[in-house]
Amino acid sequence: MALAMRSVSRHFSAPPVRYPVGQGSVLFGGLLILLGAGGAVLVFWLLHGAGDSAMRRSVAVLIWFVAASALWHFWRYRIHGLLQWDGVHWRLEAEQLGKPAHSLEGSVWVRLDLQHHLWVCLDGQDGRHAWLWLERQGAPERWGDLRRAVYSRPKPEASRADEPAAVRRPPA
Repeated sequence: MALAMRSVSRHFSAPPVRYPVGQGSVLFGGLLILLGAGGAVLVFWLLHGAGDSAMRRSVAVLIWFVAASALWHFWRYRIHGLLQWDGVHWRLEAEQLGKPAHSLEGSVWVRLDLQHHLWVCLDGQDGRHAWLWLERQGAPERWGDLRRAVYSRPKPEASRADEPAAVRRPPA
């Protein structure tokens, strides 16, 4: 039996999608659990294994406070906005606390796929990048479209034959 190869049709391409960025309650909960577990291990170590070294204890507590501060900073300054796919380009309309809204266009790369959660990196055409945590609960009705879009290839650009006559350049 021979297998026939079919060309990709428009029917199978990912539809345009707009998806909210920035909720991340599951991510925040997971990071809090990790921070709490680290704190519990630290307390156990301080009570049973740290010995009498005040320097070791101080450094360990300082490291935990730095981790807690980093979590607070990450959560406070996380990106909020709208991730958009038009079939050819990805665009992030982002707002961050203390910074004006900005736009970033580029390619999206999936770094972690947990079915109902995606961790992606948007590599901008200008060299900037943004790490985004996307959750199904952000817009459940558009989750399937988003997942198809992050794994799809861009549609081929319009050919020169498709341009209006006024825009076409005469042959050289």
